[in-house]
Amino acid sequence: MVGYHGLSRNIELEIRQWADRRVFRPLSLATIAGEGQAGILIKHVATDARFQKCVPFATSIAARMMSSEASLLSGTTEEKEFKGHDMLAPFTAGWQSTDLHPLVIEKSEGSFVYDINGKKYLDALAGLWSTSLGGNEPRLIAAATTQLNELPFYHSFWNRTTKPSLDLAKEILDIFTSRKMGKVFFTNSGSEANDSQVKLVWYYNNALGRPNKKKIIARYKSYHGSTLVAASLSGLPALHQKFDLPAPFVLHTDCPHYWRFHLPGETEEEFSTRLANNLENLILKEGPDTIAAFIAEPVMGAGGVILPPKTYFEKVSIVGSQFSLLSI
Repeated sequence: MVGYHGLSRNIELEIRQWADRRVFRPLSLATIAGEGQAGILIKHVATDARFQKCVPFATSIAARMMSSEASLLSGTTEEKEFKGHDMLAPFTAGWQSTDLHPLVIEKSEGSFVYDINGKKYLDALAGLWSTSLGGNEPRLIAAATTQLNELPFYHSFWNRTTKPSLDLAKEILDIFTSRKMGKVFFTNSGSEANDSQVKLVWYYNNALGRPNKKKIIARYKSYHGSTLVAASLSGLPALHQKFDLPAPFVLHTDCPHYWRFHLPGETEEEFSTRLANNLENLILKEGPDTIAAFIAEPVMGAGGVILPPKTYFEKVSIVGSQFSLLSI
């Protein structure tokens, strides 16, 4: 398989992996001429016997790997085009959006999607865990078409709303039979929802005269979104590195992954007891008067589809109630 300008793909990947281990910063093409980090890469290539034939191409590869600019390909001497794309895509390495063409999905049929070349894929992730009825469910299409024809958009500020919003809010409230919820607050994404939850928790404690009760405890390996607050809540280091996160009001406690983190001979219930005790110790260490809420996914999705161990939520709920924590 041929890579950049005839460079063997396996050698190209080895060079890229070597560079990744060095954790290079993005560089411009101009840096190549100096003693910058891309120059270090070129020296590495030049001194490795396996790469001797690749030296003429090292500068080109280094520029693509380090540059924050979209790389140019020359199909012919007259024609140049951008490789990559113009989107800043989430959870995508910078070099991927400049060096690689994206996978472009064009249409869906039930549980399957098709790219622009007609290749068929099973959408096992259901969009982003959000299209459980399939990509082109006729009932959804009919409902959306009807609504777009009648009223494409209207806001809900200043005590104004729409009938579909009221109907959905009532339907959601009717689900909660054990304890009637007060109101439904609609948002556009999970990240926005969790940012809003933190605001509401803070508002609640301010209203009760508890202005210091603002810290939120989340869990390692959790995912709550990618905005500033939601990414802070998420217990994934990749969402924190280089972004100065998590925010100082966010704390993290144990991931309830019994299979991975239980002690030898420890039962699920004993594991849950230990995690609840650790949560209590964290609250006591920080000061109960500063802890506002505990946020937890019923099933940890991005962390590995982690089911809670036996009695876990019962035990952490007791701890939360003891210190007047809200549960998100």
